Amino acid sequence: MQADNSLATKQLEGRKQSKERLTLALCCNGNGSDKLPLWVIGKFKNPRCFKNINVTSLGCVHRNNASPWITQIIFLEWLRAFDLHVSGRKVLLILDNFSGHTPVEKIPNHIRLRNTTILYLPPNMTSKIQPCDAGIIRNFKAYYRRRFNRALLQRIEDKVPEPEKVNILGAIQFAVPTWNYEVKPTTIANCFLHCKIRSTKQAEAVENVTEDNLVDHEVIADLQSQIQRFRYRNPMDIRNLLNYPEEQIMSYTSDLDSIIEDHLEEAGLVPVLHEEEDDNKKVPAMSAADVSEMLDKLVIFFMQQQDANESCVSSIQKLKDKVSMIRTNRMVQKNIDWFFKRI
Repeated sequence: MQADNSLATKQLEGRKQSKERLTLALCCNGNGSDKLPLWVIGKFKNPRCFKNINVTSLGCVHRNNASPWITQIIFLEWLRAFDLHVSGRKVLLILDNFSGHTPVEKIPNHIRLRNTTILYLPPNMTSKIQPCDAGIIRNFKAYYRRRFNRALLQRIEDKVPEPEKVNILGAIQFAVPTWNYEVKPTTIANCFLHCKIRSTKQAEAVENVTEDNLVDHEVIADLQSQIQRFRYRNPMDIRNLLNYPEEQIMSYTSDLDSIIEDHLEEAGLVPVLHEEEDDNKKVPAMSAADVSEMLDKLVIFFMQQQDANESCVSSIQKLKDKVSMIRTNRMVQKNIDWFFKRI
């Protein structure tokens, strides 16, 4: 979503309306030292942009349903993964009263939580007692939108057709490093402290946490600067951009046909019909030789910069070594296959 109120929100004649919708599941501990891998829920099981991509390398877990939402089925799978993630510890998992979060008494008997005790917050609670709503999600969105704007500016400069179009793979490439590296542990800790969720040792720090500590003002300033560079006719207020009303909807209404379709698809009783609607472009396969040549150019690029950083060149060299190893292994395997064919 661009930060422009003047953009049409309805389908225009002769143009396809964007169907890209994703739900992200964020989870972390009270001091920000343990951020779980993102779960990304989309509409398509095998998006075209995942073609030639090893999905285990995405750095997140991808799931799907007809309406890209966290269903109870997906939540129970996430819960099993969470309990495994915290193996060896005893943790309290705090969840809001969202319909997709299966109540404890309805969790099937075969799902035994060995390390996790669940605490559900009362319904209709505000961000006063919900750390993620207090600022964690807002900071994540700020960093994510900054990455989106940077990519958009570069695409406009490169005269790319439909520069604002981001497929699921692109969104994941924005979201994963945003969550892993940019949402700061101090911000997360401040949000927990602000909601009075703390240990005894942290009690004295509560008085020093104000609303001002719940957001990274540097990224907000960067976002405002980016929006000005786009020269939108009716730019969004930064607060509205980070708290867009349609993104706050916690439930959706389905008609009977879509409910039946969701259940049949989840049960694997019908083929995935949505693939025909997937207008993502598949990613072309890259050869190791092409990548090696690109990395050589990248090394030269950094060596030509006035503020050249030796660590950048060193990191690229490590990547070159990995590509060379992959290339060598493929050559060896190819020769082995040729040898056995000859025999």
